[in-house]
Amino acid sequence: GGGTSPFAGPISQRTSEDAPSPPLNVMAYNLSSTSIMVTWQPPQPTNGIIRGYQVNYFASGGSMVTMDTNNNATSTNLTGLVGYTTYTIFVRARTVILGDNSTSVMVTTNEDVPSSPQSFSLSPVAGSPTQLSASWSV
Repeated sequence: GGGTSPFAGPISQRTSEDAPSPPLNVMAYNLSSTSIMVTWQPPQPTNGIIRGYQVNYFASGGSMVTMDTNNNATSTNLTGLVGYTTYTIFVRARTVILGDNSTSVMVTTNEDVPSSPQSFSLSPVAGSPTQLSASWSV
């Protein structure tokens, strides 16, 4: 026979954290010839507690640079970059597991001021009391 039994009460079990979804709305802005500001929004779903983000960037033909944040900040500045260079940037969120890449964005740093001329010299032009010849290297 069948029957009913008394209600045993709810059972609660926490599941393990999984890799988060990619961060959303990644944007980058050139601040100068050597720095870029990167902003993003947290992933949805997070699939756990976000422990930080990994910002990855590279110039065309260059090696990947990885920078980890250990907090929930959703922006960072990339510094020490090369002037008038295009960088590809993407962000990954981290729970106990590193998530997938966000959509990549590309931004070009500002042009830098030219370097000073080297070996600058002035010399008189032979036979002319009013002309000088200037020479330099870059």
